[in-house]
Parts: sequence; C-alpha cells; structure tokens
Amino acid sequence: MAFIDDLALMLFTLPLVSVLIAYTTIQAYLGFRREGYSAIKRSLDDSIIPAGVLGVVITIMALWGEFTWTLPGSYNILFYDVYLLMGIIILSYSIAVYMEKRLQTTGIFALFVGLITIYYGVVGYRLGLTEEPLALLGLYVAYGIAGILGYPVTVILDRLRSQAVENKDPPIGAWIVVFVLFWLAVIVAGILGAVIGIETIPAHLAHAP
Repeated sequence: MAFIDDLALMLFTLPLVSVLIAYTTIQAYLGFRREGYSAIKRSLDDSIIPAGVLGVVITIMALWGEFTWTLPGSYNILFYDVYLLMGIIILSYSIAVYMEKRLQTTGIFALFVGLITIYYGVVGYRLGLTEEPLALLGLYVAYGIAGILGYPVTVILDRLRSQAVENKDPPIGAWIVVFVLFWLAVIVAGILGAVIGIETIPAHLAHAP
C-alpha cells in the first residue's frame, strides 16, 4: 500500500474541534444569561452537524491509521490511539444531543480519555518521539485537561436542562469557574494544534517522513 502522509490534516482537525467546542459552549453560556436554557439547547442543536462530520472524519482517519500502520516506529500508537478516542467522543456527543440524551455519559468517557491523553503525552515527551517534545506535551496535556473538565461541564448542562423542566433558577454563577477553565484548556489546545500543524506543512510537503 502506498504511503499517505496525513499528519498535517490530522493536526488541523484539532483546532477545528477546539473552535467548535469553544464557540458552541461560549455561545450557549451567553445565550443562557439572556434567554435561559432554550439558548443552550439551540446552540447544542446547531453543533450536531459539524460535530458529527468532524467525528466521522476523525474516526475514519484514525481507524485507517490504526489498521494500516503507515507511520514509522511507534508513532501510530502515539498519534492514532488518542485521535481515535477523540473521534468517538465527538460522535457520541453529536448523537447524544440529537437524541436528547444526557451528556454526562459522554462526559465521563471524555474524563478518562483525557487522563489517557495526558499519559500518552508524558510518555511521548520522555521518549523524545518528536522534534518538538514540549509542544507535543503541551498539546496532549491541554486536550487531556479539556477532556477531564468535559465531565463537570456535561453534568452542569444536564442539570440546567433538568432544572429548566422543573422551572428552577440554577446557580450558574457558581459554575462559571469550571467553564472558564474548560474554555482556556480548549483554546490553548487548539492554538497548539494549529501552530504545530503550520510548522509541519513545509517539511511534510518537501519530504514525507
């Protein structure tokens, strides 16, 4: 089978994921302050199609990488393992929103995947598996933290939905710290993914690894 270098494309899907997550949740929060839970539901519903498309693309690329073992050495393990788990989480999220199921089941999965991602990043950093080990570590840790914080974020969203049904006034102010930390982790991870992708393109266009 011919070698296909899709590493740059993989890296650029990461900031797309970050942009989608940050935009959806920030828009939902700002809308909630004005209109209540209906604004959150509208923002989540709007994210179903782009999240589903991204999830399918990421999952297909990750499965292809896992099955064909196109990268030298152990790079497939480092890159495609956590990449596949990310695709599964995004697909799970889009399906849960579409079917109006609780999000925290996806959130608890994201929490454990976040821990796994941090572990992969630390091991990859110690083994020096890239020419930019600090950038690799930062990318994996940032997405790992975002995954860990994804669980309390989904729990909060589920509670807001249940309290909206019961016509209760939720104490959203007490939860804003979780959202801010989550947004910071997602944004930093997206920036790192974009920077690494931009730096990767010239070398990979000139000479595939």
